Amino acid sequence: MINELLSDSNTVLDVGCGVGETLEKISCPIKIGVDAHRPYLENARASEKFIKLNFRAERLRELFLPKSIDSVTMIDVIEHFEKEDALDVLSQVEEIATKRVVIFTPRGFFRQLDIDHYNLGGESFQRHRSGWEVEDFEKLGYNTVIFSKFHDHSNKAFLEVYGKNATPVDALLAWKDC
Repeated sequence: MINELLSDSNTVLDVGCGVGETLEKISCPIKIGVDAHRPYLENARASEKFIKLNFRAERLRELFLPKSIDSVTMIDVIEHFEKEDALDVLSQVEEIATKRVVIFTPRGFFRQLDIDHYNLGGESFQRHRSGWEVEDFEKLGYNTVIFSKFHDHSNKAFLEVYGKNATPVDALLAWKDC
């Protein structure tokens, strides 16, 4: 569904790209990944070709001009910011995108520990600091789709915090046309 939303985009900026797992699945010809933790970029998947920028999402305005990228994605990223900071980052990516902003996040507050499953020293970047509901995105002009019971015991982070018998957590896909 994310690729469908990006089908009219030639350029995509993936904020919080980590080692490039999401970018590997995105079909845009020109891909840019931004991550605050340099070791993720240095250890990006060798098979994935994308422009790697070590930069903080909170300062994207300093790096990208308004309306300079077709689409911006934040896949499993927004929940890592305090709500106020996340809203500022959203404002920045909306300025950068010419076509669309696409967000994917757990629904509600999904507790996540400071564990870097890549073992690259990024523990402080892994903690979840905010939770998001449909209403949060709708009041900002986003469309939303709920993925029911998306996060479950097959998700290592879910299992560590909630245990194998916990009720699965929904996920949200939100997008806004610019």
